[in-house]
Amino acid sequence: MPAPERPRRKTLIFHIGDHKTGSTSVQLAFAKGQVALDGHSVFYPARLASNTLGAQCRAYGNAETPETRQKAGRPLQKLAAQIQASKADFALVSAEALETVPAALFHEIAGTFFAGAADEIRIIGYVRPHAARILSSFAERIKVGTPRALRSDLDSFAARRKEVGEFIYLPRFAAWREHFADRFTLRPMIRSQLYQGDVVSDFIHHAFGGLGFTISGESQANESLCLEDLMRLKVLQKALLHQSKDLRLKVGWEFSRLAGHLPPAPARTRLQLHRALAKTLRDSYLEDARNMDRMFFSGEPLMENELHTAVKKAIAKPQSTAPADHLSPSELHGLTLMAGMTSGLLDAGEVNWPAFLHGKRVRDAEAALQPASAAE
Repeated sequence: MPAPERPRRKTLIFHIGDHKTGSTSVQLAFAKGQVALDGHSVFYPARLASNTLGAQCRAYGNAETPETRQKAGRPLQKLAAQIQASKADFALVSAEALETVPAALFHEIAGTFFAGAADEIRIIGYVRPHAARILSSFAERIKVGTPRALRSDLDSFAARRKEVGEFIYLPRFAAWREHFADRFTLRPMIRSQLYQGDVVSDFIHHAFGGLGFTISGESQANESLCLEDLMRLKVLQKALLHQSKDLRLKVGWEFSRLAGHLPPAPARTRLQLHRALAKTLRDSYLEDARNMDRMFFSGEPLMENELHTAVKKAIAKPQSTAPADHLSPSELHGLTLMAGMTSGLLDAGEVNWPAFLHGKRVRDAEAALQPASAAE
């Protein structure tokens, strides 16, 4: 009588971001079922991303009584049970919101809830060079209607980020390395360093241990708005400052989703650093860049060189981020009217607008999972 077949090992992969490192492209590729691993299967439990995991982890860490901690742990238990029940070789949880979760807390959560769900746990993250991250974060925070970003320019935004130490990377990533050792992989979000020059391919190659794979369809998310579209959205987001943070976020994502379906606008200007600011950023983050290169990139000056490159590519003078400097008076007038009308519609309390707008993105992903015949 033949011996029973030994169960295959299950590996659980947590993709922890960072923000602005192509996480959405990775998430869409898996949510749309575009990734096939050679000879292996992968379970992706999210409809798009698992970003609620960040808040769930923080709630668990902030719980002050056994009762509140038990309650906070229920969604974590539910996710772990889903992963454990899956017969796939791999399970992937992608949540860039984990960027704000301390490594020590996540290590505790992984051991408490997920250790029994898989044979191995891996953590993979990406880090965007300092200057590029500050630029993209400024644009992102305008997009999602962050009040401080809507009221400030790029220079003051960068100064505030330096003041709070938000983009000093080494302490945070060193903590992940300390708690997870060689189970933690950090990749540089630098195109020349990415496998096949593509973040989705790089992620699959490194997260799944070099397995062969194929990607079908278009895997890149069109997230970057031109300066003109960013200013159009800024007019709308300023009219929505009385709305919830979640609604403003969903409005920003819906604007970007719709913009991605349209032909490129005739005038498209990139948001760029100016030379004086680029030099300031180089001075502010050079030590951290060198430390990151030593600890994570074998001493190769990847992060350092990106700071020097940012200075070389910077434009001479600051760009205005006032809508009136990029849009005609008539367009600005029309946008202001439409923004006011939209704000009034979104005041309708009987509609869960964040859920409605999020559902549009989910339906886009789910439509890609339908067989071609079903769409005919």
